[in-house]
Amino acid sequence: MKSTSRPGGPVYFSAVIALGSLLLVSFVPAAAQRKQGNNAICNSNACTQISDLTGSSAFIDASMFSGKSTNFCGVLGYILNTSNGVLTSAGGVIDARGLPGTTTTTMACTSSPWAGITSPPGSVILLPAGTITTSASWVLPQNTKLIGTAKGTGNIGTTNYAFETTIQASANFSGAVVQFGDSSHCSSGCQGISVEHLTISGNGGAGYTMNGL
Repeated sequence: MKSTSRPGGPVYFSAVIALGSLLLVSFVPAAAQRKQGNNAICNSNACTQISDLTGSSAFIDASMFSGKSTNFCGVLGYILNTSNGVLTSAGGVIDARGLPGTTTTTMACTSSPWAGITSPPGSVILLPAGTITTSASWVLPQNTKLIGTAKGTGNIGTTNYAFETTIQASANFSGAVVQFGDSSHCSSGCQGISVEHLTISGNGGAGYTMNGL
């Protein structure tokens, strides 16, 4: 892939793909590649400059909002709260795999990401590799899906542990590390909830009751 430009015009990225005897060349305006905050979509047919773009709430890069909270669940909570104007009531995908990255966000949670949100939108949350510690149950509302990078052995310190996603209890609280709904989110029962490709750990605590799900 290489970039090209023309005088007075936008920068373009070109990709050349050879399929047998067929040669495909595509040109995509560089302006359409990225816009700070969310992924960008074109709001005009031209889409040749920044003013032709608008942020899409369908796919959110969570790392762009790391300054809204000092911890992982706080960042998610900010995005999930529709009053902040990031995610709409229609919901969307939240890609949190870039956290913590180079941000100051800690991978610790003192409350559920949905705590205090009365009508959270449905969402698919892509979780980062590594351990996310929590001192409170994650109570998932309906139409919520958590997807980790991989489910492993759960043995901290093993070679591949850093590449797995683990949600781990960090305090002696009773209940579940992850809970599928409650009466405040859906009084008649929650639907559309799933958890995939991750490990849920009680952290080996003794003397208290801890459930995974």
